[in-house]
Amino acid sequence: MTIRFLTRGLVALSLFFWSWSVTTLGQEKSVRPGINDPFKNPDVTKYVKTFEGESREVYANREKIVAECGIQPGMVVADVGAGTGLFTRLFAPAVGPRGKVIAVDISEKFLDHIAKTCREAKITNVETLQCSDTSTQLPPNTVDLVFICDTYHHFEYPYRTMQSIHHALKPGGRVVLIDFHRIPGKSSDFILGHVRAGREVFVKEIEEVGFKPVREVPDLLKENYMIIFEKVEAKKGQPQGAKLFPVIEGYGGVFAVGGEEGPRKGSKVVFDITAEAQEAGQPIPGLERAALLYNLAGQAGLQPADLDVVIILHGATTRYALSDAAYQKQFGSANPHAELIRRLQKAGAKIYVCGQSLARNGLDPQAVSSELGIVSAALTAVMNKQAAGYAYIPAH
Repeated sequence: MTIRFLTRGLVALSLFFWSWSVTTLGQEKSVRPGINDPFKNPDVTKYVKTFEGESREVYANREKIVAECGIQPGMVVADVGAGTGLFTRLFAPAVGPRGKVIAVDISEKFLDHIAKTCREAKITNVETLQCSDTSTQLPPNTVDLVFICDTYHHFEYPYRTMQSIHHALKPGGRVVLIDFHRIPGKSSDFILGHVRAGREVFVKEIEEVGFKPVREVPDLLKENYMIIFEKVEAKKGQPQGAKLFPVIEGYGGVFAVGGEEGPRKGSKVVFDITAEAQEAGQPIPGLERAALLYNLAGQAGLQPADLDVVIILHGATTRYALSDAAYQKQFGSANPHAELIRRLQKAGAKIYVCGQSLARNGLDPQAVSSELGIVSAALTAVMNKQAAGYAYIPAH
């Protein structure tokens, strides 16, 4: 018999010895607000034609895709973003009567359709589970494989959703990712407008949550790519579980370790930042520490507005205060830290650049991003903030 699990409210997610509630983690904003609105009340008949039509690449290659997943009898497979149940029904015979397939979707109508079609096909090893924007709601340590087909780009909160998948997978569990190639100049206008990022970005996000890519399936698909990841276990002596990004996604990740002296509501901090990143492609250490503070606060159940964070850029970091266009014109490349700066600002951080440093480096104050402020001197700005009760955190 097909079973429906509808979970509401607080869901405890535990990995080995620790647990925490996803509803206490406040991520600043969805990466693609509204992308799932069509699934709030979908026309299921229309989507069956769309998802299960021969013109869809993954439908045409569905049997080969299932074979590449390496599913064995007795496994528990979660089809995340199951839609109309195309792969759910294909996985059911692969796992056999001792196995189980969990169809996970945000749409109740899709789940009703899956339950109905499974009953009609006399498929008895499928369960349905309604997820939320931030979590799959899968129970911890219960799943062998998670299948995500043309769905990852629909994750509004990708880090939090992937964290719930990391918790749900058993040790050595795998994630199969299929998503669209997004290549400017090559991909269709629909893909460029609908899919927020390309393969490299999605792989990086998944790796940061605690997975490693172990195999890519070449030549099977053209519009899509297929990559298989494995859950990474913590090494001996390291904190267990994936890094969490409750407020600033992708930067300043934290571990759920508990303990005393966590962030306090109303804390005031000034970050005095001059140090460059030690390696190309890495964030500025001081900005990373500011992101870490916000994530620690989010993990503790605080909102970003509960902190008063001021950031002063000067010295070697002065040029990163320039607008995107000005930085590109001055240095011939994109500002490598612009995205982290924007995310910190969205969280509420007030970011300034030293006027003395601008002059010393021959940079036009008019070229500074309009979102940043300019102070007369970092020295006096930091001094004034300390006098006003701000904790001083240097990054020199």
